[in-house]
Amino acid sequence: MGKPLEGIRVIDLSTFVAAPVTGRFLSDLGAEVIKIEPQSGDGWRVTGISYVPARFNEEENPVFDIYNTGKKMIAVNLKTEDGQKVFHRLMESADIFLTNVREGALKRMHVAYDDLKDRYPRLIFAQVTGYGPNGPEAATPAFDTTAFWSRTGFMRDLAVIDEETGIYNPIYPPSSVGDTVTAYLLLSEINAALYQRMTTGKGQRVEASLFHTGIFTMGTMQVTSQRPFGRVFPKTRADHAQLGGYYKCKDGEYVFIAAGMVQRLLSQMAPAIGRPDLIDDSRYNTAAARWENRKEFYKLLSDIFLTKTCDEWLQIAKESDFAATKYKGFADISEDEQAIANGYVENVTYPNGHTDVIATAPFHMDTMPPVSTHQVPPIGNDTDEVLESAGFTKEEIAGFKETGAVFQAEPKK
Repeated sequence: MGKPLEGIRVIDLSTFVAAPVTGRFLSDLGAEVIKIEPQSGDGWRVTGISYVPARFNEEENPVFDIYNTGKKMIAVNLKTEDGQKVFHRLMESADIFLTNVREGALKRMHVAYDDLKDRYPRLIFAQVTGYGPNGPEAATPAFDTTAFWSRTGFMRDLAVIDEETGIYNPIYPPSSVGDTVTAYLLLSEINAALYQRMTTGKGQRVEASLFHTGIFTMGTMQVTSQRPFGRVFPKTRADHAQLGGYYKCKDGEYVFIAAGMVQRLLSQMAPAIGRPDLIDDSRYNTAAARWENRKEFYKLLSDIFLTKTCDEWLQIAKESDFAATKYKGFADISEDEQAIANGYVENVTYPNGHTDVIATAPFHMDTMPPVSTHQVPPIGNDTDEVLESAGFTKEEIAGFKETGAVFQAEPKK
């Protein structure tokens, strides 16, 4: 049995992370994905090799590869007449057009939805936007760090206020996380649209914005910060969920305990930490009481957790069946036994001999084998092959190169 999306063709006009991740997932699921870059390349290529301290280069760029593996890479100048000719020849057999280019630029290149929908009525036009297609900021440039993280309250409101000074430092936004979440959403919309097309024969526009995805992702906080709930953010550590949360341990590490169903957690955790009396202590055995006495309760728990190492507390949590984990760093993922056992990370070896540990695509289906990350070829590497398969002659392709409409990477020596 083949992969679920075999036979589907995608034209991918996207940059950076959100839409490229969707394209990578479509490729993983069996679609043919043809990525169009300008001759200068996707800006994320440069981002990947510019991190310091320096390690990556054009021959080893896992930050780019993880989001673009499996795609055919062509370089086309859509601002030229011949570039438009190439684009539309490819679109004749396309099922999906994927982009995160802003609307104004799409219109200037004559590849916006209104330019394509009547010409290609079966086309699924899939678009990532920053702040959505409408409103005063529809054309505002956006990244996940701005539209997904900072704009939705996460960066400010989940900072922790210092108990002594009342000062808090906003959290710095992580890179690509909001992009990836948005990519999941767009992928589900595309697959739903493909399914619907089976019965209607018609394509449609599907859109996912970083801002909207961020709002929904922060939905619990967005709802509970309003009346009638009125939870106030940011909070001190003592203000956060009692019993749950992070605690410093004897060895300087932190253990994090999921609050879950708090009353059940109290009955599990109180005996485990050597304080079964807390179950019947009227100062702490109801939500209202814990809130009223939150500072002293947090101090009590903090002192207890300082008496054992993190690993000791994790063993106690396991034996008492409540959810707890060690606070870990990004670098720890590469050596995480659980991640390795399930194939959630893989070793990818590059031609220069370096091996990098890279997260695998999170697909687990009986009908498809595991998918791996591979080195993405240079800008325009597959231009000749793709154009020839689209019916252009070698002479026509040579002419396109002369006019600057397409670019083919020189083979490596």
